[in-house]
Amino acid sequence: MQGFFARADARDRLTGEATPEAPRAISDVLGTIERLPFHLLARGEYEQVGRKSLGDGFVARPVREFRGALIRPFESKGFDVGVNFLIASGYGGQTLETLALSGEGSPFERITGFPLKSYVTASFTYRFRRR
Repeated sequence: MQGFFARADARDRLTGEATPEAPRAISDVLGTIERLPFHLLARGEYEQVGRKSLGDGFVARPVREFRGALIRPFESKGFDVGVNFLIASGYGGQTLETLALSGEGSPFERITGFPLKSYVTASFTYRFRRR
């Protein structure tokens, strides 16, 4: 088990004011279990990046991610087979942009970013080794 908490406060070197868009609080917990039935290993991680100011009174949404993996190593054959997943909520790259979308008269400031997507993947890892 491993966990950490970090608080970032990036400052402008000239004015000393807090830099908008810099992450304010990050927490993370990571765990690994290596002795499951059928020689399986499991890993899980939860990470949260807290709300942050984007400037001009705008505040970004927090980002939450849960990652996991279930792996079956085959030591004698030199490979691993696994399933990995990410369950995510929030937006990456959150920042302020001044834009006018089609059908809008004049541009105005709004929060932009890309939605984080959840996924499941399978993996096959082969280890090259000398005999």
